[in-house]
Amino acid sequence: MLYGIIIFIILLFCISIYDFTRVKTFQDFAVAGKKQGLAPVYLSLMTSMIGASATLGVAENVWSIGFSAFWWLGVGAVGLLLQGLFLSEKIRDMDVNTLPDIADKTVGSGAKVLLSLIIAVSWVGIIGAQIVSLSKLVKAVLGGTDENFVIIIIAVVVILYTILGGQLSVVKTDMLQAGIIIVGVVSTLIYLFVFKGENNAVIFDNIFLLKDNFNGFDLINLLFITGGTYFLGPDIVSRNIMSKDKKTAKRATYLASISLAVFGIMITLIGMWSLHNIPTLMGKNPLVYIIDTVIPTPLAILFCLALISILLSSADTCLVNAATIVEHDLLKRNKVWQIRVIIGVLGLLALVIALNRSDIIGLLLGAYSVYSPGIVFPLIIAIICYKKRKIIKALWYSAVIIGGILGILQSYFMIGPKYLPLIGMGVSLVLSILSILPNNSKE
Repeated sequence: MLYGIIIFIILLFCISIYDFTRVKTFQDFAVAGKKQGLAPVYLSLMTSMIGASATLGVAENVWSIGFSAFWWLGVGAVGLLLQGLFLSEKIRDMDVNTLPDIADKTVGSGAKVLLSLIIAVSWVGIIGAQIVSLSKLVKAVLGGTDENFVIIIIAVVVILYTILGGQLSVVKTDMLQAGIIIVGVVSTLIYLFVFKGENNAVIFDNIFLLKDNFNGFDLINLLFITGGTYFLGPDIVSRNIMSKDKKTAKRATYLASISLAVFGIMITLIGMWSLHNIPTLMGKNPLVYIIDTVIPTPLAILFCLALISILLSSADTCLVNAATIVEHDLLKRNKVWQIRVIIGVLGLLALVIALNRSDIIGLLLGAYSVYSPGIVFPLIIAIICYKKRKIIKALWYSAVIIGGILGILQSYFMIGPKYLPLIGMGVSLVLSILSILPNNSKE
């Protein structure tokens, strides 16, 4: 197992080193030259959107809320579908490099800075969640290793290979990782349900999309808070931007939406298999337990590499996008070497978070609960009204700030009810609409 992981990491570094010699401009490093075709954009979008929540987090949640854990990815599929329907082509047509660039074009430079700050803070938490997931997986598989040591090693690997090639190598490694993910997850699912399927009837009798401990309100909350980041998040937008044209951006988003839903079903079914076939996990994540004790060694290596691929793909994408936003939108520069430095700094901040908090879903929800209430609805309104209506900036800024504050209060300070971020989204929506209502259409 160890040798397989080492060979895989060496291969990733080889790709990054190759692209290190080819990166010439800011656009090469930050948005892969804006000339990627359907296959690389789709596969990169799919692997980047799966992330930590689709693996260790969902599998763990199956043990508490059953098949309803699927919705963590299900709402992502809905978000991507809506993105393809309403935004992908518009974003690609705007000639921007980052999500805050969109705010600059539609509202103004102040909006660009405000959104950049929110994204930079939120995405450090998301990167931390990916590092925690990777370290838990590697530590559990290898065994007997100090957890903090594993977290540090994983963080260094992710930071270094992202620094080397930037978005150009991320796209290539995503394509490699997509192949490993598809083969590894599908093979594991088939093995468990065909060769170890004694309790299949029980599993399928217990497939419920909602339960007492995950009801309709929980789904609505998840749809807006988590689904919002799939609808209009910097990582999704970066894939729109790197597409060679608007049709490619739209088609890739549709394909990724379908793939995300299918993958969500598969990984949740694997979690359900563990729930109804494993008496006790002995403190392990269900997927790690399956790798350790259930599936044969060759398949275990493949499945382990698939999970590592999922997590690495999400972590490197978040790192390069967050660093690009800091360099391009906050510091107003376009220097590749400076983005590399910022990747290192943000990676180290994420490492500190990872060393002090191990709750994967909690980290992700915390980050999303700041981003979605503050940004999603105000920016959607701004994009829809671009070149059509004027925006009252004071009201629009209020929508972003108040929504973000309500998300922060509940997520990080535990002030107010758990649905306070959802209230924040509602407030930001109302204020965003008010910011355009008194205006006449632009001539």
